[in-house]
Amino acid sequence: MRLPITLSLLLAAAASLHGEAPSVQGTMPEDSLPGLKPLLSEAVERSPSTIAASLTIASYEAGRYGAVSSLLPRLYGGANYSVNTEAVSQSQSSTSRGLYYSAGVSQNLFEWGALKNQLAISNLAIKISSRQYEDAYRQLAVVIREQYMALVSRKITLRNEHFKEKIANESMNAEKAKFEAGSVSQAELQGYSMQLEDAALSADRAQEDYDYSKRVLTRLVGIDDLSDDSIPLELPHPVYSAPLADVILTGFVGDGIESTFQSEIYRMQLKQSDLNYSIAKVRLLPTLGAGANFAYSNNAEPQGNKVIQVATTSENYSIAATWNIFDGFATRGAKLSALVTKRLYERQRKTYVEQTIDTVTDMRHKLGFASRGLSLAEVRNALVEAEVKRLGEDKDLGYASQATIDTGTLNFYATQSLMATARAEYFGLWTEYVSVVGIDPALANISPRYVR
Repeated sequence: MRLPITLSLLLAAAASLHGEAPSVQGTMPEDSLPGLKPLLSEAVERSPSTIAASLTIASYEAGRYGAVSSLLPRLYGGANYSVNTEAVSQSQSSTSRGLYYSAGVSQNLFEWGALKNQLAISNLAIKISSRQYEDAYRQLAVVIREQYMALVSRKITLRNEHFKEKIANESMNAEKAKFEAGSVSQAELQGYSMQLEDAALSADRAQEDYDYSKRVLTRLVGIDDLSDDSIPLELPHPVYSAPLADVILTGFVGDGIESTFQSEIYRMQLKQSDLNYSIAKVRLLPTLGAGANFAYSNNAEPQGNKVIQVATTSENYSIAATWNIFDGFATRGAKLSALVTKRLYERQRKTYVEQTIDTVTDMRHKLGFASRGLSLAEVRNALVEAEVKRLGEDKDLGYASQATIDTGTLNFYATQSLMATARAEYFGLWTEYVSVVGIDPALANISPRYVR
């Protein structure tokens, strides 16, 4: 149940010297469950939750073009050919034809850094959505592990219920033979028949529960199917080290919480609030822009016996200043909004830090309780397993019947189920523990394009 103390101390020393969290490789359920690791990998690209998070990133990346466009020159142009006919009462009508086209360029020159700050906000939004994507996958990995281990437990339950049904069927056949021989009554036979029906009902329920759990897991991961062969009938024995868990807690309570995804999100949101305030401060200051325009027109108009054709070109260059002197206190409202938003994020971040530290500390204590409960469950399982082995030896010697062996086996299956529950509880706590502190090895599955 415990790693050697010397190894744990070496892990702690290495972590403190290099400023890095200790490795938890070898302690995760996927390290001993071959069928679980592929699910964690496939969920990165195929899970509905990660797909939705990646689309959010794409939407912010698309929105960034709008912020970039304000810093770049704008080009425009147009052309048309027109025919114009005019007529005055009691006079001959006249028709003119002309070709017109124009082109221009404009550029924002100076807006007190507002446009650059807007682009910085857009870049931060992309980074925030990327962190949210990573955090969504972090939480998804925890849920996938829990669902997979629950599926293993349900498969064990299904095996147990089928074994109960087998025993009930054998008992029914034996009683039916006795009934045909006249040694038992119809009422007694009916009792065994009801026991068989109860066992069959429990097996059918267990089968549906198992099938439904498998469908939930496949939808969660985003795959079409999951083979029964990839789901074992036993959860692995966890590797637990109290010193390793303490090192993780100490590092997290110290500086580790600053590197979690949510902490980084709050820092970037605070920076966005500062930038929004900087933009709001300059809304009533003058801004400069430059523009250039070229236009050409070629117009032909008949006048009596001749046609007058006139070609005109024009060029225009300008530098313009715009000054919004009063906007009805909209600027004041924008500045107040930015300051209030910043204070809100500061309050949320403080609450997050306090609650998360309390949560992780509580999880550390519960890990100790779970390991103690697991030790008791494994001792009970070992005792019952030894008893079943002894019964098997007695049967070989002719001292025990098959019914006794079946009863012992059923008890052993029951303790196996309890042991699997205890192991799943410990693994669930441990994976959530290392996930919350931000050192989940599954995060290495995330594509580098999402790590910004």
